[in-house]
Amino acid sequence: MQIVPRPFGQVLGDAMNALARTWKPLTSAALWAFIPAGVGSLLIFRLSSADEFLDVVFNDPGYLETLPSEVIFDLSVPFLWATIGAVILQTLASVFVYLAAHRVIANDAAGLSTTGAEARHVAIRRYGTGLLAGLIVLFAVAGIILAGFVAWTIPFAIVGTPNATSVLIAVLLAVVLLAPAFWLGVTLSMWSSVLVVEGQTAIAALRRSFHLVRSRWWPTLGFLVLVGLLGTLAIQLIQLVAIPLSVVGHLGLGVSIASFLGVVAQGFIVAGIAAMYTTWYIDLRARAETLASDQLI
Repeated sequence: MQIVPRPFGQVLGDAMNALARTWKPLTSAALWAFIPAGVGSLLIFRLSSADEFLDVVFNDPGYLETLPSEVIFDLSVPFLWATIGAVILQTLASVFVYLAAHRVIANDAAGLSTTGAEARHVAIRRYGTGLLAGLIVLFAVAGIILAGFVAWTIPFAIVGTPNATSVLIAVLLAVVLLAPAFWLGVTLSMWSSVLVVEGQTAIAALRRSFHLVRSRWWPTLGFLVLVGLLGTLAIQLIQLVAIPLSVVGHLGLGVSIASFLGVVAQGFIVAGIAAMYTTWYIDLRARAETLASDQLI
């Protein structure tokens, strides 16, 4: 069966319908990856004593005001390192869920069902290549941002004391310098879908994403923003549940429970976002070439 391009709203509707049909394998992939990530994040905070900083912040915020800035910095360092470690774990889990979700949705578009075990097998098999491609995107975008930031600080060093004109120029300059990183991030956003569905190498997947997105950059940006807003709304709803849990009983235990549940729930959101990205990727392919459903298998 040939897959034809669809209007923006229909692609979004198809993505929602696909989520409703495939929630079981998506949930399986999310739990399989994010339960270990949640446990690992908790262990990092416990073993690094980062939770002691949180106890001070929640239990005795006035005490922090009496401490010298150097002492506050020393107290916060384990928390900062633990946060970085937790973010790395959750990012690694997210890559896995993305790869599994792409396989689930591509099979669904081809009229096939996928079990959680099958999706996990694909994610495991493509995980190394996925990490490589993800790191390339990360360093490319971060490199552009870093170069832009360095260039952005030059006028401040020349002007010295900021004034209204220099602030306006700084804002405009920031937009101009960050635009290439923003453009590149959107252009390469389909790399993981290409990696799984087409079986490409890391570099080939990035190149393929570039060719698919470049003629539909603005609609792709709109879709990514809309999906991101839906994900943000879901996160806010999770926080409404997690915050009461953090203040019930022992504070440290409450925060730990809320944090763990938040990490696991994040896995469901990541799976949903990845699934919707796959639907958009399929539409991009249908616009760029003659696409039959069996080509997605």
